[in-house]
This record gives sequence, structure tokens and C-alpha cells, in this order.
Amino acid sequence: MCILTCVFFSEIIVSALTVLILKILTMETQSFWEATTPHRPEFPALDGNIDVDVAIIGGGITGITTALQLTNAGKKVAVLEARRVGGGTTGWSTGNLYVPVGFYLHNIARSRNQEVASTVARARYAALDYIEQQTREKNIDCHFSRRPWYFFTQEDNMVSTVEKEVETLQKAGLRADLVNDVPPLHLPELKRAAKMDGQARFHPLRYVLGLATAVAQQGCQIYEHTTVLDLKEKEDHCLLVTSHGVVTCRQVVIATHIPIGIHSVQTVAAPYRSYVVAMRLKSGAYPDAYFWHNDKTHHAITTHSSTSMELDMLMIAGNHHKTGQASHQEYQHYFNELEAYARKHFDVASVEFRWSAQHYRSGDGVPYIGLTHKSAKRTYIATGFYADGLTYGTIAGIQLADMITGRGNSWIGAFDATRGTNLATAGSFIKENLNVAAQYLKDFPVGKASHFSDIKAGEGKTIEVDAEKLAVYRDEQNQLHVCSAVCTHMKCIVNFNNAEKTWDCPCHGSRFMLDGSVIEGPAILNLERKQVDPQTEHLINTGGHTSGEREINNPIT
Repeated sequence: MCILTCVFFSEIIVSALTVLILKILTMETQSFWEATTPHRPEFPALDGNIDVDVAIIGGGITGITTALQLTNAGKKVAVLEARRVGGGTTGWSTGNLYVPVGFYLHNIARSRNQEVASTVARARYAALDYIEQQTREKNIDCHFSRRPWYFFTQEDNMVSTVEKEVETLQKAGLRADLVNDVPPLHLPELKRAAKMDGQARFHPLRYVLGLATAVAQQGCQIYEHTTVLDLKEKEDHCLLVTSHGVVTCRQVVIATHIPIGIHSVQTVAAPYRSYVVAMRLKSGAYPDAYFWHNDKTHHAITTHSSTSMELDMLMIAGNHHKTGQASHQEYQHYFNELEAYARKHFDVASVEFRWSAQHYRSGDGVPYIGLTHKSAKRTYIATGFYADGLTYGTIAGIQLADMITGRGNSWIGAFDATRGTNLATAGSFIKENLNVAAQYLKDFPVGKASHFSDIKAGEGKTIEVDAEKLAVYRDEQNQLHVCSAVCTHMKCIVNFNNAEKTWDCPCHGSRFMLDGSVIEGPAILNLERKQVDPQTEHLINTGGHTSGEREINNPIT
């Protein structure tokens, strides 16, 4: 009887540990927003050829906001989303809406001028009002709520940064104050702090899905699982070749976070990833504010609600780094560091979710919104949002619609996508492009192996077989997943991201799943899949692309 009882409880313990391990593994690849959106509308894939006024590539906050504005203006619009609406960076953000920016407005005043910094600040303020208005008018259940933003430091050498940011906001005509305390946190050894009221939080995925549902009811055509493979701007129209048909239109908006295909803006918008850890608190006392801790790693602290307006989740974000340029140990360290920070400052009960998101940073800290280049007449882009994209994406949607309809907009000059690099940003431009060049010169990224047998279960590494560079992952069932390691965008060698189980390009930020499928651009084509004999673990020569590869003759330029 005792033996049976022990066996019974042993099985319970093993089962519990298995569930815990699975939870830890899955929370690294699922955002809080995805997990708390159980019912989402589904939109069909394109089926055949269509003709519209404006085609929008990308169904995130930028694309859907643009679609809403254009539909309201009487345009016939189609949104083409490669995966699911809101499934990109929008659904993997931190759900905060605020006027200040991660690059700092005073740095924008230095890299451009105070007028541009003021325009950026006022545009972001208007975007917050716009989101609140849409939420109310369309009755979107996205937990929108106003609250203050705090910016503080406990280090003497960071005091001037806080003071300069307040000064720049005040010059823009906005209310921001230096304060002596951060009441929700009551931090020891506070050196300087600032406060700005009227900022906000919301559920970004529910918001975008609510907008998408509303604009679809107004006649906008939204297509999911529809990948754009080629784009050509003609004299009087544009042609988009997709995975399910051809779209003819008068204008195109590329709202894919970074333009897909090969584009000159990719030399001035560098890809970065940042990390988020979401957790429950023992006390249940969640501070109702958004905080920037101006320390060495620039932690952001926020709180959100799962199913109602009541706060029940703490989030810590930070640890920006160039996409594809971290070691295997560093990927896990970024999450662990955020958790350690949270446990130091809060009574953490449990870690519920971990995720990361992609951002693109411009040299002068201001996004590129507008015509794709000086000779373009019909194609528009929006990129370079860095980690402030929910607000910038809304700005982009409003501005791009105004440009297409010919309506005046005072923001256009500040965000001009055709602007060049000035002396103040030349250093950043050179640094980022030297970094890209260095990635091409590397033989292999971190994690090189010499044979398939060198790769353990759960590991991903690059390997060279018969002069061919391969990206190889061995799963927990000991099965190999092999693709070409050469990024299909501009031939850089991908690096394995062991925290998210993806292949990330260190040059321009393209990311791929283990089977080689594109997660996010600028790459259009999947990594070429390779077949391996499961018995001998030798490559099987298939004589070219394997089934499921997308091939096009003319990539987007």
C-alpha cells in the first residue's frame, strides 16, 4: 500500500513538474496580449485578383489605422496581412501610450531641431486622443485608461537627462514637471524624477482587432494569410503579386514595420529586439502608472489588466540589442535579468509570460513616414518607430491617409521619409552600416558546429556541409530540422535565437521559424528547407528548392 501511495504521489509530482516546464517553455514565445484575446475575428485569404484604390501591406496598428482613415474618406481599400491581423509587433508590445520617446525628445532636438521635437511630441499627444476617441466611438473593449508617466533616476550622471527631457516637453507646449518623489514606488536614493499626466494604457491587440472589425463593416477588404511577393509602381497604378492573386491599385502603403524586399531605408533603420517579462504580485498592489527607470539598462515598468479594468499584471521591459547579434547565453540572460530586477523591487508571486518584440531605430530618432523615395508617386512607407510604435503607428496611419487624400497635415515635414542623413546623424549611420558589414565578414555567427552530431537536443547551430552553410536545429525527439543558413533578403548568415527558437538575421533583422518560414521581414522568401536522412543524418540532394518554397523573379525594390 505504501509503495502504491508513493508511486501515486511520484506520478503527481512528475506531472506537475512537466506542466511547469511546459509553461516555462511556452511563456517564452507567447505574449500577454495573445493569451488574453481568446476570441479574435478571422479574415479570409485573398482568392483571385482585385482592383482597389489603396492596398495596404500589413495588418498591425499602422495598417489598420491607415485603412480606417482612408475608408472614412471614401476610398476603396484592401489590407493584405501575411499572418493574422495584429500578430506582428502590435500584439507583442507593452500596451503603453505616451508622449515621450525612448530616443528622448531632447536628443531629437539635438539631431534635428526643437521644432521637429515639438512636432513629434504634439503628434504623439494627438495620437493618444485619437485612440481614446476610437475606443469610445466604436465601443472597443481594450481597457483604455489614462494614467501618469514617471521618468526617474537613482544615478547622479543621469540627472541631466531627466531635466533635459522635461525642458524639451515644456518647449513643445506640453505639461511635464520635475517632482521629488515617485509615490507609487517610493524609491530610495532618488536623484531626479519627472511626471507627465494624461498618458495611457490599453490592450493593443483587442484595440486593433476592434478597429479591423469596424473598418471591415464599413467595406474595407481585409485579407489574412496573404503574402505580398512583388510590388511594381507604374505610371498610373501599382501592381502587387501575392500568394493568392494580383492586386491592382492606385496607391500602396507598406505598413510592415520595415519595408519588405530590398529598400534603401534599411540602411538607416536598424533592427533591435527588446524583452518583456509579465508577472503576478503577492500583494495584489499594482501601481497604476508607467515608469521609466533611467539606469544602465533603461528598465520600463508598467501594469495591465487581463480581463477587466482591474490591474492584475506587472510588466518589466528592456534590454535592447541588435537583432541576431546575441549569444545563446545572452538571450536567456535578457529574460532572467528582467525577472531579477522585478524581484528586487516588487513582491513577485509568479512569472506568467515572457516575450520579445522587434523595433527599427532611425539615426535621428524620428520615424520615416511618407513616400518611399523622392521619385515615388504612389508607394508609401512607415518605419523607424523604435520601441514607441503603438503611438507612432497611429500617427503614421493618420498622416499617410492625409497624404493620399491630399488633406493638409502639419506633421509631414518632421517625419519625411525621403530626408537624408545630416551631420548630427552621420555617426549613427556609419556605425550601424559598419556593424552590418561586419556581419557579412563573419564566417559564422556564434554557435558554429562541425557536424550534425555536434548538435544536442534543443540546440540550434550553423554548420557547413559540402561548402553549403546550413541552419540546423535538433528537437527534443532528436529529429533534425535543416534549412539554408543564408538569409533570403541579402545573403547574410542567420543566427539561432535559443530563447524563441527562431533563426534571426544579424544584418537587417529578418526572422524565420525552425522550418524556414518567414516570421517578419524584410525577407520575402522562406529559408530553403533541406531534407536529411533520419537514419544516416546525411543530406538528401533534392536538386533545388523543396516543396513549399516561394520563388519570384523580381523582388520588391
